[in-house]
Amino acid sequence: MKFRKIFPAIMAAAVLAISAGAWAEDECAVPVVTESGPVQGLTHPEGKACAWLGVPYAESPVGGLRWTAPKPHSGWNGIRPATAFGNRCLQRSTEGLYPVWKLTGMGEDCLYLNIYRPRNPGSYPVMVWIHGGGYVMGSGDGYRGDRLADAGQVVVVTINYRLDIFGYLAHPKLRAEDPNQSTGSYGSLDQVAALRWVHDNIANFGGDPKNVTVFGESAGGWAVCTMLATPLTHDLFHRAIMQSQGCSASVDLEKGYAQSRTVAEKVGCPPDDLACLRALPALTLVNQGMASWALEGFTWFPHHDGYLLTNTPLAMIRQNQYHHVPFMAGHTRDELSAILFLWPRLYHARPSEYGKLLKRNLKLSDPELEKLLALYPLSKYKGSPQEAYRRIFTDLGIGCQAYIGLAAVAEHQAEVYYYRFDYDEMKYGKYLRALHSMEIPFVFNMLDAKGWAPLYDRDRLPAAQELSQTMVAYWSNFARTGDPNRQGLAVWPRFDLNSQKFQILDTFVHTETSDQAARCQFWDQYLTTHPDLTQSRAKPDRRWP
Repeated sequence: MKFRKIFPAIMAAAVLAISAGAWAEDECAVPVVTESGPVQGLTHPEGKACAWLGVPYAESPVGGLRWTAPKPHSGWNGIRPATAFGNRCLQRSTEGLYPVWKLTGMGEDCLYLNIYRPRNPGSYPVMVWIHGGGYVMGSGDGYRGDRLADAGQVVVVTINYRLDIFGYLAHPKLRAEDPNQSTGSYGSLDQVAALRWVHDNIANFGGDPKNVTVFGESAGGWAVCTMLATPLTHDLFHRAIMQSQGCSASVDLEKGYAQSRTVAEKVGCPPDDLACLRALPALTLVNQGMASWALEGFTWFPHHDGYLLTNTPLAMIRQNQYHHVPFMAGHTRDELSAILFLWPRLYHARPSEYGKLLKRNLKLSDPELEKLLALYPLSKYKGSPQEAYRRIFTDLGIGCQAYIGLAAVAEHQAEVYYYRFDYDEMKYGKYLRALHSMEIPFVFNMLDAKGWAPLYDRDRLPAAQELSQTMVAYWSNFARTGDPNRQGLAVWPRFDLNSQKFQILDTFVHTETSDQAARCQFWDQYLTTHPDLTQSRAKPDRRWP
């Protein structure tokens, strides 16, 4: 190693050696060396974990670095405080949506991560959380890692990554200026950079860089599958957990370029004028670039551009072009059942209208409708179109996406575990059911934290906490060994395409046999044959063996 690279490390070590005595009373406040400079953390307010908050893992993507791949941070002089969260990546206001310990502002300067470690020094498995939010909202500070770190005896890392137009704008001129001919996946490249930072620095925080698990929910689940497929993450993680999403979320460049032309028109720039787009204020881009996701649905995705991906992650996995690591995936029982409230026509449908409304809303052919009615007969749902619609929406939107991704992995390896989260004994559970994201506070052991506490009052909390302890144990065991099982827990068998065994996470944790295969095969074919709902095909990635 050249002296110019060794010297900063020598100086940092000297600073720490001189300074350590000043923080002897609080081991969490002892500065820790990173490649960019030392950082000083704190003891989390609950006192069970050390925390380092707002640690930069890449250079700020502002000015001329807007819409470029993340660059290594240039570093800082002295000891940098890591006691408050950094900016959330710019997004439309979501104040109050996520339960957080300390909320911060938003901005393009947002490539920060947070680290939580048990109070006792050691070398712990590492769990890197990628937040959800449809690639348009969310942040790492929305998830308390201190309790999972303490209860699971793991290091937890939560990350920010660029969102919306800043994370996923594809443009021919951006592709031309990039040394890897890549465009439209900056948020996903941020995730890769964060994993690389963890690999290079986490040992100094008490984490084992040879035992890293990447996990995430919703769009974070999409991201986990992207990290599983991209060759850019080789040796950067060793297990993966995909919660409540699937593996088909990427688009081709032609679709991305068409989207960039639409954005340029909306903000008043010529389609080919990259300088005009880069000169616009960030708020103009995020507020005027595309309509709200609530109006248009999710519009921003990574691109299979030949560098990050050469196809959808699902297609790459099916071609055996992915990282063979122990894989856990699952979803909640009623992911999208509540969406029925948004469609009064379906909510009030009579049994005689069941098939007619399905055909119209899903644009089904007669043969497709016939198959669907056989898979979802009203008799299976006590004659209720509403109950059948709830199951159909959940299967189509998320449940079968998770199953299809998991089944694709199971074609190539044995270390696969499947779950379904069924718990619905919270307040308003009769209406909410086991809704999308309801497993998150159980995984992070934060049922009584801000944002979740109103659902789990004093009478309901003990039973929910018992399930949370089980899930924390499953998740942390998996991170530690690649197997969620340990003595004292209900045995969780591996999933394979013959047995179809999966774990039900509820008041009574047990194993069942999945009956999804036929239904999910239908939705897999449906998404393939409906061009408006599927992704285009691309060539295999030659970088994979």
